Amino acid sequence: MAKKPKEKKDNIPVLRNLRYMLGIVWKNEPFYLIGTILTTATNAFFWAFFSVVFMRYLFGDTGIDRTFSEATVFVWSVALVECLLVAFQMWFWEMHAPLSRIRLQYTIHRMLFDKASNVDIACYETPSFYSTYTMAANEAGDRVQQIVRQVAVCLAFSVSAIFTVATMISMAWWSILFVLLPLVGNWLFGPRVNRLFYERDQKHIPFQRRYDYVNRTAFLQKYAGEMRMTSLFSLLTDTYGDAYDGSCRNIDDTSKKIVFWARIRNMILYPLAFEGMLLVVAYMTIVHKVIPLGDFVVLSSAIMSAGTMIRFVTDNATNLNKNGLFIENLKKFLTYEPTIPEDQTGREVTLPVQTIELRDVSFRYIGQDRDALSHVNMTLKSGEKVAVVGFNGSGKSTLVKLIMRLYDPTEGVILLNGVDIREYDLTEYRKLIGAAFQDFAMFSASVLENVMLSRVPEDRREAAIAALRESGVLEKAESLEHGVDTRLTREFDEKGAVLSGGENQKIAVARAFAKASPVVILDEPSSALDPIAEYMMYETIMRLCSECDPEKGKIAIIISHRLSSAALSDHVYMLQDGKLIEHGTHRELLALNGAYAEMFRKQAEAYLVEETGVSA
Repeated sequence: MAKKPKEKKDNIPVLRNLRYMLGIVWKNEPFYLIGTILTTATNAFFWAFFSVVFMRYLFGDTGIDRTFSEATVFVWSVALVECLLVAFQMWFWEMHAPLSRIRLQYTIHRMLFDKASNVDIACYETPSFYSTYTMAANEAGDRVQQIVRQVAVCLAFSVSAIFTVATMISMAWWSILFVLLPLVGNWLFGPRVNRLFYERDQKHIPFQRRYDYVNRTAFLQKYAGEMRMTSLFSLLTDTYGDAYDGSCRNIDDTSKKIVFWARIRNMILYPLAFEGMLLVVAYMTIVHKVIPLGDFVVLSSAIMSAGTMIRFVTDNATNLNKNGLFIENLKKFLTYEPTIPEDQTGREVTLPVQTIELRDVSFRYIGQDRDALSHVNMTLKSGEKVAVVGFNGSGKSTLVKLIMRLYDPTEGVILLNGVDIREYDLTEYRKLIGAAFQDFAMFSASVLENVMLSRVPEDRREAAIAALRESGVLEKAESLEHGVDTRLTREFDEKGAVLSGGENQKIAVARAFAKASPVVILDEPSSALDPIAEYMMYETIMRLCSECDPEKGKIAIIISHRLSSAALSDHVYMLQDGKLIEHGTHRELLALNGAYAEMFRKQAEAYLVEETGVSA
């Protein structure tokens, strides 16, 4: 019977990960790193000094003839130095270190936030991205602090342990055999235990994400109604229960192995090494009398201290190795290189915007087996109001995401004024576009900040107010307690305003016009509006889109599966299953009597039934 091939384990560069993390600490909080090493070195110095130098001065054979006065001066001198060092430790750990840790945690999370805003949009469609980001965000603060402390312990206590062990060897050369036992044991069993911990926590991430999702959903207002009126709550609790069961199985699968190997390392090797050595020293002193009694006191103290210090070093080295594994997630996330970097430089955009051309464009999402768009060709010209229509899933939103360069085409090219948009400076290119997204969100910020999606300087305040007026929601905003400066949502403010779905959508539309951009993209801008409000909205949109600035140009793209926009547009493109099947003016497509005409008639009949109750 053929042997089952062993699963290949990832070769994680632990030392490089630790250097990477310490480099971040050194760059941002160098004194925190230095201070941690110094204070830890002070503790290590005390251990070695009191167990060897102090005890040997007072009780060793060389100190038998000392007077009490000499011993008193020595003890009080040591106490004075100890008080000064302890005072420095207290200042560092109680006053400086807490602020340094907060600043360091803030800096690393800002790095994570900045990277999250720079990764490709496609990353948000893969569970592995969420797993890596979740692990990095959860581990960042604590792991970094642990690494700094563990590096300091390993460095400082290694020096003290070497000094103590050297003293032991000078008094009894065979003691080196007992010292080597825990080192060899840790070298043999430590990596195995670390790998088991790492694998267990990696497998736990999907379950933790389910926990977090249910915790987040259960307390959000937007889901409160559905949970009370449907069986959603039981569905969420089932999801939570499945995550709980999975977590338990994961722990059960690995804990026995972890306990077995850790028990060998911790419960057998250390007692065998140091308690065994102490017993041998006692035998050599009491029975064979080859070790003087004074040296026995010093050697016993050194044995216990060396045992503790070596255990500190080996345990921290083990945990340092483990943290080096976990830092892989943080490093992987922070060093991710996007295919569309947000800071990409390139050609300067020249105005006016004259044409946007899609030339044989196809696109497929990661993990999908068919194209979301297939060989689409269209040319959008300055001064045009273009409607892109089709049923849900036809590829409309994907098309505008490609135009905004949130994705790059799998095949084909998109041209602005005849130039591939990938050649332009990305930030400058996106400044050309004012967009209102289908899945818009309102943030816990003022009405004006929700329009501008940033702080609102005084010179931009009137533009934001004008955009609210044009979208038809200014009167509502001004009626709020603090007018347009009222905070939306009650996430952080009990007096925050909660608007209707239609009012929120009007604010989302205002975002597109507040930028005064030459390219306006509106993705399903009326999905939350009634037919009359929808018609009024489109009349306003068409009027604003018609105001073409000769110096900038103007192209308006309206995405909708409802055709009230199409009748007011200059040109209509109809998508179906990712393919462009018809295009022309509204009248031309009705005369063609194809898919567009059929869709238009069905929607018109639905409106008539809704308004009159009589079938058309």
